[in-house]
Amino acid sequence: MTELYDNPRPRITASMLPRFVGKNVTMLGTVDPGNISSDGSSFKLQTDEKTAVRVTLNAPLNEMLDDLVEVTGTVDNQCNLSGIVYHKVSSNVPFDFEEYNNTIDLMHRFPNLCTYK
Repeated sequence: MTELYDNPRPRITASMLPRFVGKNVTMLGTVDPGNISSDGSSFKLQTDEKTAVRVTLNAPLNEMLDDLVEVTGTVDNQCNLSGIVYHKVSSNVPFDFEEYNNTIDLMHRFPNLCTYK
């Protein structure tokens, strides 16, 4: 897992998945407990773009996921995410996916706005 942190991992939206096949990325979405496989090895990450991205984990979940989740993993040829790390994100305020996706889009359109060091 240390190689995951050796290089920058861009945040992307679901529409950007095809451009990042074979690369490590970070995505944010919601998980409905009904969209977790029975063995806990995969789940669907629902993005604001109404696209469900399948996430396959290296090891089964050891906790119940619901609501907002951040996943870092590698994009495969079918634009699924092989999850390496996931984090539950808790907040008392509703998350604004529209603003988040606009920010991610701006970061990619104007890469000098935010640089990874």
